[in-house]
Amino acid sequence: MKDFYDWQYSMRSKIAEINQRLLDSIQTDEKYLYDMARYTIEAGGKRFRPLLTILSFEIASGESYEKILDLAAGYELIHTASLIHDDIIDHSDMRRGRYTLSYKEGINNAIVVGDYLFAKAYELGSRYGKEVSKIMADASSNLAEGQILEAENIGNLNMNEETYLKIIENKTARFFAACALGATKAAGADFEISNRLSNFAYNMGMAFQITDDILDIIGNEKDMGKPAMVDLGHDVITLPIIYSLKNNYYNNKIRDILTGNYKSPDLKDKFKNIMMETGAIEYSFKVAKDYINKSVSYLSGIGRSRDLDLLMELAMIVIERIDEAGLM
Repeated sequence: MKDFYDWQYSMRSKIAEINQRLLDSIQTDEKYLYDMARYTIEAGGKRFRPLLTILSFEIASGESYEKILDLAAGYELIHTASLIHDDIIDHSDMRRGRYTLSYKEGINNAIVVGDYLFAKAYELGSRYGKEVSKIMADASSNLAEGQILEAENIGNLNMNEETYLKIIENKTARFFAACALGATKAAGADFEISNRLSNFAYNMGMAFQITDDILDIIGNEKDMGKPAMVDLGHDVITLPIIYSLKNNYYNNKIRDILTGNYKSPDLKDKFKNIMMETGAIEYSFKVAKDYINKSVSYLSGIGRSRDLDLLMELAMIVIERIDEAGLM
């Protein structure tokens, strides 16, 4: 099985075209605005969302992916804009191995760039008609709803798993589903294909976010391109934390760590060990794996193709990020 970098390399020509389309789409006579937008885009990223859009279109239509590049770029612009705003909210100074835009250029400028990218994204989406535009707009609305629900539960040690799943559904899974749904609608696909691909993307998105939350605790900072335990520092309650708090033996210590009442120079290591010992990492991994298995099941009956194989590989890579950390 490929790792993500092998998978990404196999699609390097498509990624190169996505990156060029992103840069083309942010052109403006205001050089400073362009430079800031370009700085954010050139930070890179996995390009999961535009690649998912492209592969879904090719599977649904059998046509060249060039026809869907604008929509693919539009989804990535929305994602990039949301990250700019997330960094402002979280007061983050690093992302993808470089300074965040808000740290480098100031919060006011970062807000403007985020708004600019959103506007450019909707313009790109509008080229595919009203139905696709609504799918894109709804996905952005879901992002905002998920962000607010998360904000309402910052530091809430009584938050349950149902609320957590609702947050990641809105912030990640529905956006993944929108990438596939918008692409299949643009392709004129029938309901069966559209439904299967969007459900595949939705369930993969759930697994993707859960594994991200696991890796925030156990991951390597260098490999992730961002600091570890960001969620812990910002009082974000994730699935491993919710599960670990059910452990009576560790409950008080976990609460002390999360509320800042426990001080230790190796606090992060202690917290990581507790998450392992309570079975929280193992449980969260199982939940993510269940979503991946469900996601792959939606691909059956579509028919074999190289693009379909690439989607199946992508689903497996989402889970194998945990294996690569050497902890499962």
